[in-house]
Amino acid sequence: GFLALCFMTYTMGRDLGIVMAKGVVFGVVASVTILPVLLLRFNKLVQKTRHRSLIPDMTKVAHGLTGRYGIYIAIFCVLIGPAIYGYNHQNIVYDFTKMLSSGQNSLPAEKMQFLTANNKLSEDFGINTSYIVMADSKLSALKGKEMSDEIKKVDGVESVLGIDSIVGTSIPRSMIPSSIKSGLMSDKHQMIVINSKYKVSTNACNRQIDKVKAITHKYDKSATVIGEAPATKDLIKLTDKDFKVVNWISIGLVFLIILVVLKSISLPFILVIAIEFAIYVNMGISGFTGLELPFIVPVCISTIQLGSTVDYAILMSTRYKTERMLGLDKRDAVSTAAAASIPSIIVSALGFFTATIGVAIYSNIGIISTLCTMMARGAIISMLTVILILPSFLMAFDNLICHTTGGLRDVYEHRQNKGAHAKGSAI
Repeated sequence: GFLALCFMTYTMGRDLGIVMAKGVVFGVVASVTILPVLLLRFNKLVQKTRHRSLIPDMTKVAHGLTGRYGIYIAIFCVLIGPAIYGYNHQNIVYDFTKMLSSGQNSLPAEKMQFLTANNKLSEDFGINTSYIVMADSKLSALKGKEMSDEIKKVDGVESVLGIDSIVGTSIPRSMIPSSIKSGLMSDKHQMIVINSKYKVSTNACNRQIDKVKAITHKYDKSATVIGEAPATKDLIKLTDKDFKVVNWISIGLVFLIILVVLKSISLPFILVIAIEFAIYVNMGISGFTGLELPFIVPVCISTIQLGSTVDYAILMSTRYKTERMLGLDKRDAVSTAAAASIPSIIVSALGFFTATIGVAIYSNIGIISTLCTMMARGAIISMLTVILILPSFLMAFDNLICHTTGGLRDVYEHRQNKGAHAKGSAI
């Protein structure tokens, strides 16, 4: 899941993916090398400090789940629609000001002087963002003036500041003092500053940039529009494609891992559906609450939550497969798998939750607070999904799983033949 981030064109995703993937590798290495050594070295201390498990026996809970699995499938069917709707209506923000100031907490005013300055510009001068047109310095004064005048007519443009818009065409550029001209013109380029009423990353601002680009290219094919607003517009287009690629690649890689580990054709589909359901519910809640999500948060949450949920799902599914191969019927196999797996899943999920919820509460940087809040919430949702929904899927699709899983088909057919033989003998 983390390595899928490396397929992003936006290089922040690649850096993030490599760092997190390295963390997974180092974690695995430490768990299979250093941890056993520490357990052996401190075995006496471990034995002396043992206590009764704080998590009760889950056998009755597991039997209750398998006995009422239809209820949980119905819950899945009821929630999947709203989850998808909320997921598709998330409030994604690309404005770095909002990324820092949004969330449950916010930075104190003295640490956000940039925001105070932006608000002052907006209230007193009607300026919410500024960006620049870089045009060829050889563009004639007449064309430069015409271009500036045409840009001024674009909706939302508050003012245009350029050498030709200030001086006009009546004074030759050669007569303008270099101390004045150097601020707006060099040997190769001239700079035209555009002050806009629209805020960065809004649809109105993006439409305005498209119109400005069309005007500038009409007068100068080599002209470029630069600044925070154009860069944010490009970022929206770039990351929208990147996130779709990352989602499909991460799902595909996890599907392949489950396919190889469990040697099953159907289980990867069942597990991925359960995993994606947990992710969609988590992200969908943000869609309904209207929480502003920094653009990098959804892709981070989807990969992190996918990675954690697949651990829980494989743990339970592997035990289910083992019990089925030992000859247990589907209810006993699912009950045994659930009873054995639930304590480990709860401990892991609560560990993930406590590690992130503290940062979410403490941090006053919007992007960090939001990211940790959703990771903490995702840990609980993933835990509930694997404990409640996955066993129900295993019960409902047991026949399909047995026919499409290596090692289970022979056991299933043997039990069916044995049952038929016993029935025939009784008759």
